[in-house]
Amino acid sequence: MTVLTTAQLFALALSLAAMTASGIEQNDIPPASPEPASAAQDLSSFYPGENGPKTHMVQSISVSEPAYCSAIKGDVTVTFKAPGMTAVHALCWQQPTATDRSPWGHDVDLAPGLHVDADGNGSFVFHANQFPNGPINLRIYAKGDGNKQDYCELQLFNQGGVVWNQGIPKSKPPAAQDMMLAFADDFDGPLSIATSKDDKSAKYGTHWSGGDGSVWPFSENSGPNNPFSRVETWLRIHDSKPPRTSGFSGNICSTYKGHSGFTVTAPCYFECRLLAQDTIGAWPAFWVLTQGTDPKAGCDEMDIIEGYGTPSNSESGLWSSGYHGTTHFWAQKLPRWAAQTGPDGKRLHPSDGVFDMMHLGGRSSWSATFHTYGLLVTESDTVYYCDNIEVLRHPSGKNARTQPMGFLIDLALGGGSPVDLRR
Repeated sequence: MTVLTTAQLFALALSLAAMTASGIEQNDIPPASPEPASAAQDLSSFYPGENGPKTHMVQSISVSEPAYCSAIKGDVTVTFKAPGMTAVHALCWQQPTATDRSPWGHDVDLAPGLHVDADGNGSFVFHANQFPNGPINLRIYAKGDGNKQDYCELQLFNQGGVVWNQGIPKSKPPAAQDMMLAFADDFDGPLSIATSKDDKSAKYGTHWSGGDGSVWPFSENSGPNNPFSRVETWLRIHDSKPPRTSGFSGNICSTYKGHSGFTVTAPCYFECRLLAQDTIGAWPAFWVLTQGTDPKAGCDEMDIIEGYGTPSNSESGLWSSGYHGTTHFWAQKLPRWAAQTGPDGKRLHPSDGVFDMMHLGGRSSWSATFHTYGLLVTESDTVYYCDNIEVLRHPSGKNARTQPMGFLIDLALGGGSPVDLRR
């Protein structure tokens, strides 16, 4: 996560935050590419997107080894079961190679011709040394009769592999060329996260002035339910539900109740690189809140990324590969521009959107590989970015133009969906 501003240099910007485990060194993200970069075009039926064919999601795939969220290296046998399924593919995102030089990386079919037996048993060998070092997701897609599908992400930490797309970027983001670094964290040292709601000695708080939002409440950096850990040079936020508890999730924020902590004023730019697991009820987010002291002025909330677990759309039959970005204007009159419509009845300046990542840059979802999500706030415009590609722009709200802002990163659960982490 990185924060840049035109003001004087205050500290260091937070340029990396991983929602699942870590990464090491950064190759600068390339500019937008007009040509498809995915090597898995023949698997397009597994990526129908928002407007694709409806599917009926069923619970079928289960992985028995290696263990979910475990550390691996070398050649690893992945053993799974998918009863009732007939077509199966296993994919993983790979860094640029001699045979596919796309700077975005590309998808790899890990076991062409993969099949399951009559009872749904299957296995394949994952050659971990050929893939990125650090947190990775092996994605298993399965189809059965009719429109039945299932999708499972096996989240692992590759202790070997190739160092790629890690660490704080070596160059400034294009949207912040004239700015100075104000705050940064590469998570390469001891974590400084509050151990209680009243602890203001740490770099990060775990609660803000609003409610948690997550159906599994946010926990502090202490005790048996601590959701935070540092794995090499990554921050890992881990949700868990011990027996006889309502579950626990994690959030870090740059400010505390009472608006103390790190804030910055416009013009400024926020950026975070993250990877999260796509499962039922997953709700990872990176967002910004204005920190005004006058409650009558309301609050602007800018959700740079809200990832909603794909299978949570099973009732509608949609398979989403995108994420949401939204600006909320809480407890205040909606700006006039936000209500203006054109001749077609559509808003002239939308303040929200769903961004289909299969049509952006390297054509990969928020759970397939690390992406960088950015927000530029100036006195005139608020602009959302994915991997330096502009995805949404609207006039800045009054609070965003004038009030200090702080950032939040969390792995919440819910977001209007039930929670089922078995996928």
